[in-house]
Amino acid sequence: MSTMDELIHYCNENDPVGALMLTGEAGCGKTYLVGKELKKALKDTHIIIRISLFGMDSAKALHAAVRHKWLDACMPVLGSLQKAKDKGIFSAFSSVIKKFNPVAGGAADVMVSMNVLDSINIRPEVEDFITHDKRKVILVYDDLERAKMDLAEVMGVINEYCENKDFNSIIIVNEESLAGDWEKDRITCHMLKEKTVSHTLHHVPDYDEVINAILNAGKWQTPEYAEYLLEHEGLIRDVFISESENPGKTYLTKKDRKYHNFRTLIKGLQRFYRVFYHLQKAGTDIPDSRLYSFLAYYLATESGICRGGVPCIDVSDDDIKEFYPEYSPDDMTAAERRWISSGTWDKEAFTAENASLQQVISMGGINKYKGEQEKY
Repeated sequence: MSTMDELIHYCNENDPVGALMLTGEAGCGKTYLVGKELKKALKDTHIIIRISLFGMDSAKALHAAVRHKWLDACMPVLGSLQKAKDKGIFSAFSSVIKKFNPVAGGAADVMVSMNVLDSINIRPEVEDFITHDKRKVILVYDDLERAKMDLAEVMGVINEYCENKDFNSIIIVNEESLAGDWEKDRITCHMLKEKTVSHTLHHVPDYDEVINAILNAGKWQTPEYAEYLLEHEGLIRDVFISESENPGKTYLTKKDRKYHNFRTLIKGLQRFYRVFYHLQKAGTDIPDSRLYSFLAYYLATESGICRGGVPCIDVSDDDIKEFYPEYSPDDMTAAERRWISSGTWDKEAFTAENASLQQVISMGGINKYKGEQEKY
């Protein structure tokens, strides 16, 4: 079964005995898969509620987030009242009403003081007021590795909703990022997972499919640039993942590897537009090797590589070439490197350095992909 099939199967389970843990590399599309694709597939029968654990620092805050998200998704009117109450708007509104109608204003005060909204019992199944169709509620906890809470505390809250309140629950996490917690107390972490998680699903996306979707769906800066990227889809795929890699089988065991982060790829493609624009404006050709090397440098320095199982972003040209075979530092100007590393763009330096680079190209230098455009 595919990852999507497994997710759908779990969401349809009754009385789940634990949460489903969806893991995979950072940026491999886990959140998109659940928040977009799964939500679309189950839109008529389920309500998918995503709770971000990013920066969550207490069980109380997590319980409040679950309640707020549930009210927003299942009872939008009450969800709006909850937001107004949290912001103090509800209380201010009641004081205004009281000037015109003391009875109505007093009733509003009572609602606030009694915390009526807080007494609403959130349920794993809700009924549509109009159609009376019942829909199952799925709680999705995203970014577990970015929570500030102790792992035992956050897993305890998730377990409460899953085991005690019968919510089908999905935990999205890059399990590698929890390595520190596992090393500190492997037995305790194993027991927490055994208690809370029914099974773990490793997400390995279809890279060709995702890259094609990115290039077709991305809101690129100009139509010309969008067309340029589509023409170089094969090259972009070659940078992102080479034929020799098999991440589906080596993901958990390979100690030295590059990362496959789609977010970083998208940002790299967005940033290359500046190079594309200035070269196009100057009327100079854009060797395919420049796109390859720019993306390789950006991916390696932004997402990093794995050395002995440890993430590393302080990489050399030799490191980059090991993971991106066609990378050459001669394909980039120093201005591009400084821009990627420091965020400062120096147009004059780029123009001058690019002129020198064009001389090398005109003398038969860099351009591995020249004449091979038909491949892409």
